[in-house]
Amino acid sequence: MSQFAIFAALLGVLAVALAISSLWKASRALALSLAIGLPLAAAALYHLKGEPAAIDSHAVATAAAPETAAMSMSMEDAVAKLEQRVASEPGNLEGLALLARSYMAMEKYDMARDTYAKAVKLSPDDSDLTVEYAEAMVRTSPDHSFPPEAIAMLEKAVAKDPQNQRALFFLGTQRMHDNQPAEAVAIWEKLLPMLEPAVAVELRPQIDAARLAAGMAPLPPQELAPTPAHPSISVPEGAMNIEVQIDPALAKTVKPGDVVYVFARSIDGSGPPFAAKRIELGNLPLQLQLSDADSPMPAARLSAQKNVLLVARLSRTGDVKAASGDIEAAPMQVATNGKEQITLILNRPVP
Repeated sequence: MSQFAIFAALLGVLAVALAISSLWKASRALALSLAIGLPLAAAALYHLKGEPAAIDSHAVATAAAPETAAMSMSMEDAVAKLEQRVASEPGNLEGLALLARSYMAMEKYDMARDTYAKAVKLSPDDSDLTVEYAEAMVRTSPDHSFPPEAIAMLEKAVAKDPQNQRALFFLGTQRMHDNQPAEAVAIWEKLLPMLEPAVAVELRPQIDAARLAAGMAPLPPQELAPTPAHPSISVPEGAMNIEVQIDPALAKTVKPGDVVYVFARSIDGSGPPFAAKRIELGNLPLQLQLSDADSPMPAARLSAQKNVLLVARLSRTGDVKAASGDIEAAPMQVATNGKEQITLILNRPVP
């Protein structure tokens, strides 16, 4: 079992990241980075494809290429060992679940689906596992449609655990995809109060789109509670110390009521943020910290990530979605275990 534990540990972070990134890849619409731009959500929202603040994904991918290649080789080796282990122990539920999640992280969706099927057969009452299986079925279905079996799994998961956020999100997406916007509204509005404010604000545009399609009025405006601009004396373990500055040439354009958003995202910019803060602007530069206390979802903690992409944006409207006239900083890839202060400079007007 020691050998198995080593490979499980190696894949653990990727599995956790997958579990939540899939849910919130509707993050940019829920943009929901809750997209929060998930292809499922984009289709379900009748082509409302939100985008997180403009991220040069090509440049990020190029900069991260050596490390990504090394990680890929390590994961391929670990998955090969895990496949051997599962083949020798077909009743190993933990191994099957880990292997399925690894396939999902590697975008081998057909293999993930088939592996989830074996795992769910061993543990049919595991709600989280069945929701992941349902997602794999959707990923491998034509046009990302929801097979009846996947819908039944999601409904069963919600019936068993009404607080299952991923099941609620996917079930609402399915209702929207199948032209049942009123039902999508009802499901997503159950999910909304369960979310941290910085994530909930990204789900609201999806709900409003569903309400519009159902002939309903949009949600009433709701402001996020402001986050203190200065960190407390007590420093959370694993916190990232960040300073947000602004280009002097743009400083004069800052106005009272402007809001600064800071997100820690996956390296490719997809999925929900691992941590997020919304700060009502006082003076720049400003000091802040991101830690697990700012993680929108317990399953995707900032401390579980080795590297993240830091994104900062000054919003003129207070909206989490980028708009013309906002000012953003160039995304920065950083290690989460670094102790030095990280500086983000707001210097790029959003066209």
